[in-house]
Amino acid sequence: MKIFIVFIGLLLVNISILSFNADYGKYTYLHRALENIAVESAEFAAISGSDTDARMYAEELLAHTLSSLKNTKLRNYRCEVYYDGEFAVARISMDVENLFRFPFSPVTNIVAERELTFL
Repeated sequence: MKIFIVFIGLLLVNISILSFNADYGKYTYLHRALENIAVESAEFAAISGSDTDARMYAEELLAHTLSSLKNTKLRNYRCEVYYDGEFAVARISMDVENLFRFPFSPVTNIVAERELTFL
């Protein structure tokens, strides 16, 4: 009976580790995607010279990226793009709900920010 209890315990630990690994993979994918979108929108703001065009561009990229994710409840994403003659700042923040399957996960939002300065 001891062997059975130890087997069940190890099985539960391994399933938990595999589940966390898959959820962390989603998190890193989403964070990298947001960072790439922030970089592209900051560069687009610098090239076009317009905040509103860069913000619309970032929102289109976000909509395309989020359509590829399945079974993930994402809500309240915000795109902020500022352009001055000397620098461009793009900040994208997103509230994530149930990204990790465990209830004790401290991750509630993801923020990606990129600042480009021109000399």
